Amino acid sequence: MLPRGPAEIAAWIALSLTAGFCEETIFRGYLQRQFLALTGSAPLAVLIQGVIFGVAHGYQGLRNVITITVFGMLFGALALWRSSLKPGMVLHAWTDIFSGIFARR
Repeated sequence: MLPRGPAEIAAWIALSLTAGFCEETIFRGYLQRQFLALTGSAPLAVLIQGVIFGVAHGYQGLRNVITITVFGMLFGALALWRSSLKPGMVLHAWTDIFSGIFARR
Protein backbone atom coordinates (compact mmCIF):
# COMPACT_ATOMS: atom_id res chain seq x y z
CA MET A 1 0.00 0.00 0.00
CA LEU A 2 3.02 2.30 0.27
CA PRO A 3 3.77 4.42 -2.81
CA ARG A 4 6.56 3.56 -5.21
CA GLY A 5 7.61 5.86 -8.01
CA PRO A 6 6.59 9.42 -8.85
CA ALA A 7 3.02 8.68 -9.99
CA GLU A 8 2.21 6.69 -6.86
CA ILE A 9 3.82 9.33 -4.65
CA ALA A 10 1.66 12.03 -6.29
CA ALA A 11 -1.44 9.89 -5.75
CA TRP A 12 -0.38 9.27 -2.13
CA ILE A 13 -0.06 13.01 -1.52
CA ALA A 14 -3.54 13.61 -2.97
CA LEU A 15 -4.97 10.80 -0.83
CA SER A 16 -3.24 12.16 2.27
CA LEU A 17 -4.64 15.65 1.72
CA THR A 18 -8.12 14.18 1.30
CA ALA A 19 -7.77 11.98 4.39
CA GLY A 20 -6.51 14.90 6.45
CA PHE A 21 -9.57 16.95 5.55
CA CYS A 22 -12.19 14.19 5.73
CA GLU A 23 -10.98 12.37 8.84
CA GLU A 24 -10.53 15.58 10.82
CA THR A 25 -14.02 16.68 9.80
CA ILE A 26 -15.57 13.35 10.82
CA PHE A 27 -13.61 12.47 13.95
CA ARG A 28 -12.79 15.86 15.47
CA GLY A 29 -15.39 18.08 13.81
CA TYR A 30 -18.35 15.77 14.32
CA LEU A 31 -17.68 12.87 16.71
CA GLN A 32 -15.59 14.78 19.24
CA ARG A 33 -18.17 17.57 19.38
CA GLN A 34 -20.97 15.05 19.84
CA PHE A 35 -19.14 13.26 22.65
CA LEU A 36 -18.34 16.60 24.28
CA ALA A 37 -22.03 17.55 24.20
CA LEU A 38 -23.03 14.10 25.47
CA THR A 39 -20.50 13.79 28.30
CA GLY A 40 -19.70 17.42 29.11
CA SER A 41 -16.05 16.35 29.44
CA ALA A 42 -13.46 17.50 26.90
CA PRO A 43 -10.83 14.92 27.98
CA LEU A 44 -13.38 12.11 27.73
CA ALA A 45 -14.56 13.31 24.31
CA VAL A 46 -10.94 13.41 23.09
CA LEU A 47 -10.31 9.91 24.48
CA ILE A 48 -13.45 8.35 22.97
CA GLN A 49 -13.01 9.79 19.49
CA GLY A 50 -9.31 8.89 19.59
CA VAL A 51 -10.09 5.26 20.38
CA ILE A 52 -12.72 5.12 17.63
CA PHE A 53 -10.24 6.73 15.22
CA GLY A 54 -7.61 4.13 16.11
CA VAL A 55 -10.01 1.20 15.79
CA ALA A 56 -11.17 2.52 12.40
CA HIS A 57 -7.60 1.90 11.26
CA GLY A 58 -7.64 -1.69 12.52
CA TYR A 59 -6.64 -3.04 9.12
CA GLN A 60 -3.15 -1.66 9.88
CA GLY A 61 -2.56 -4.01 12.81
CA LEU A 62 -2.62 -3.61 16.60
CA ARG A 63 0.65 -1.68 16.90
CA ASN A 64 -0.55 0.91 14.42
CA VAL A 65 -4.01 1.06 16.02
CA ILE A 66 -2.36 2.09 19.29
CA THR A 67 -0.16 4.67 17.55
CA ILE A 68 -3.07 6.05 15.55
CA THR A 69 -5.23 6.24 18.68
CA VAL A 70 -2.58 8.44 20.30
CA PHE A 71 -2.39 10.61 17.18
CA GLY A 72 -6.19 10.88 17.17
CA MET A 73 -6.15 12.10 20.75
CA LEU A 74 -3.39 14.61 19.94
CA PHE A 75 -5.35 15.90 16.94
CA GLY A 76 -8.43 16.11 19.17
CA ALA A 77 -6.58 18.13 21.79
CA LEU A 78 -5.22 20.39 19.05
CA ALA A 79 -8.74 21.00 17.71
CA LEU A 80 -9.92 21.98 21.19
CA TRP A 81 -6.87 24.14 21.91
CA ARG A 82 -7.02 26.04 18.61
CA SER A 83 -10.85 26.01 18.31
CA SER A 84 -10.30 25.02 14.70
CA LEU A 85 -9.91 21.90 12.58
CA LYS A 86 -7.50 23.54 10.15
CA PRO A 87 -4.25 23.00 12.10
CA GLY A 88 -5.17 19.34 12.60
CA MET A 89 -6.02 18.93 8.93
CA VAL A 90 -2.60 20.23 7.93
CA LEU A 91 -0.76 18.17 10.54
CA HIS A 92 -2.79 15.04 9.73
CA ALA A 93 -2.10 15.36 6.00
CA TRP A 94 1.61 15.99 6.64
CA THR A 95 1.80 12.98 8.97
CA ASP A 96 0.18 10.74 6.35
CA ILE A 97 2.39 12.07 3.56
CA PHE A 98 5.55 11.65 5.62
CA SER A 99 4.66 8.17 6.89
CA GLY A 100 3.74 6.93 3.42
CA ILE A 101 6.81 8.23 1.66
CA PHE A 102 9.41 7.58 4.35
CA ALA A 103 8.01 4.43 6.00
CA ARG A 104 10.28 1.43 6.33
CA ARG A 105 9.66 -0.93 3.45
